[in-house]
Amino acid sequence: GGDLWGHPKVPGALWFVNATRGTVDKVEIIGDQMPLKIVAHGMHFSQRTRRLYVVNHDEDWQESVEVFQLIEDDSQLRFKHLRSVHSPLFGNFALNDVVEGVDGEFYVTEWQPYPIPLGGKHNPHMTFNEKLDRLKVTLFYIFHIPATRIFRCTLHEGCTVASSSRFVGANGIAISNDQQTIFVNDPPQRTIHVMSRESSGELTEVSSFTTTHTLDNIEMDADGRLSGGSIPLIYTCNTVCEDSEALSRSALVDGHEVGCGKSPGGLTSIGLLGTGGRSYVLGTESDIVMHDGSVMSGISSALQLQNRVIMGSPYSPGILLCDVPPTE
Repeated sequence: GGDLWGHPKVPGALWFVNATRGTVDKVEIIGDQMPLKIVAHGMHFSQRTRRLYVVNHDEDWQESVEVFQLIEDDSQLRFKHLRSVHSPLFGNFALNDVVEGVDGEFYVTEWQPYPIPLGGKHNPHMTFNEKLDRLKVTLFYIFHIPATRIFRCTLHEGCTVASSSRFVGANGIAISNDQQTIFVNDPPQRTIHVMSRESSGELTEVSSFTTTHTLDNIEMDADGRLSGGSIPLIYTCNTVCEDSEALSRSALVDGHEVGCGKSPGGLTSIGLLGTGGRSYVLGTESDIVMHDGSVMSGISSALQLQNRVIMGSPYSPGILLCDVPPTE
């Protein structure tokens, strides 16, 4: 957690959520040479290495991916800080989500083609070029101009551009259980791109498919199903409201108002069909739960844990726990 939009200098923290009991506990972090603050965005926990990868937007520390090792004992859950990974490729606030690859590598997405100015998008001291870059970003989104990238990094050898493919806004990222296929979500295009991992670690796009809703972060479970935080009414999304206000609007849906600050969101589950050569197409798609925007505005991540779904949003404080409706 961390305040990504209003006051990015406010520190956040890592939290352990028990969805069964409904408890939320701050996690202790130990180690030397840590970032000054945790302002966390996308994150990934590896069951294989027991490492946690966190996209961090601490402007004083500069854009980074922070890597932690889980320390498990009988008394408490703790993380030890292993390394901060920086790169000249990383623009301020431009990184989004991260996933572990093979043999110490990880992949991280870039959702902003131009860095967000220090102090945020509404910094009154932006230069003319910075204002021009923000206008370009809006135009890129409206006209679906692909300009963002995926980076491949290692803990000790730095980062490179992982693929020749470009995306309008590379956002959520997930990896198959055999670690040979990477899924990249592009919300402005409502598309998930399927990328094959080559022996060098480079990624080659092999297929893509569109989804019913715009998705944000995506995950893959042990059964090979993708899931993601879903935005059913894109005109209510805070990003649209801030960067493309003319495209936003309010409406009455099922008797209640939705709009900027009241954006619905949910969890969508996606079954995949393989077509050979690590290529996948959309099989089944279903909404597990959907909130109406009255308690939480928007969605970034959603995950089902047994009979509950946990949801978070960069636009609302706290988390939302929802019971999964019984199947008929």
